[in-house]
Amino acid sequence: MYTKTNKEIYKFNVFLEQEVEKQIDVEKEVEVEKEVEVEKKRKNPDTGKMETYAVTEKKKVKEKQIVKEARKSKDKIETVFVIKQPTRRQMEDADMEFSIEMSRCVKGGILTKAMLLNKYSDAGGMMSELDAKSLAKMYGELAELQTKFTNFKLKEQDPEKFTEKQKEVYEDITTLRRTIATIETNYSALLNHTADNRAQNKVISWYLLSLTNTESEDKSLTPFFPGETYDDKKEKLYEMEEEEHELLGVVYDKLMAFVSFWYFSVSANTTDFEELEKDMNEGSF
Repeated sequence: MYTKTNKEIYKFNVFLEQEVEKQIDVEKEVEVEKEVEVEKKRKNPDTGKMETYAVTEKKKVKEKQIVKEARKSKDKIETVFVIKQPTRRQMEDADMEFSIEMSRCVKGGILTKAMLLNKYSDAGGMMSELDAKSLAKMYGELAELQTKFTNFKLKEQDPEKFTEKQKEVYEDITTLRRTIATIETNYSALLNHTADNRAQNKVISWYLLSLTNTESEDKSLTPFFPGETYDDKKEKLYEMEEEEHELLGVVYDKLMAFVSFWYFSVSANTTDFEELEKDMNEGSF
């Protein structure tokens, strides 16, 4: 949830090996035109004898100099990514996207989880009647708890500072989500194609494209997916994918993991994200 004191969800670095051209100092023997003193001979008109004298002339000579030369090398280029906290307006827009996508899916004949569970609890099938009824009930309970906890989070973010009532709701949500996840895992093939799941994926994509920024040396932020609207940003993502954008290829899975983790977590903190990133870097995620 957005607060004035916590304006980013997570900040992390990505290193991409790129071929760069650098100007380096090289000592080389070069030919230059310089004024040099040359000794010449001539006959003295008074004495009739040969004498030497010096004159200055421009001549091309070779000497060693430090010159700039372009050399190509592979360097690891650092990019700092910042996933910003959404503003209240953005959260309302994301909720609207969820509702629109749910409505579109239902009109297109795609069932919601609740509709699917009611169907299987009435007709039977690959999901047991008991599991179907249990999930339907738990979805309703989770929605109520999340609404209640959202109101808490508007006032306080630190779990250590929750009141006893807030801690109780927090623990109930955590337990309920874990139970739902356990049951849903057994029926993932069935539930992955519901209207809820499609709308949920749309919202996660909306947050990813809207909240991802890169940070420059002066700490200013630039949207990684430029565009005024979600559709503009999505179009930019498609272009980057088609062009095989190297940085996108390196960072996209991380961005998706971080945004999804934030979306599904009740109150994830920086340490939680650091642990997740460590697991991803070690290949254990």
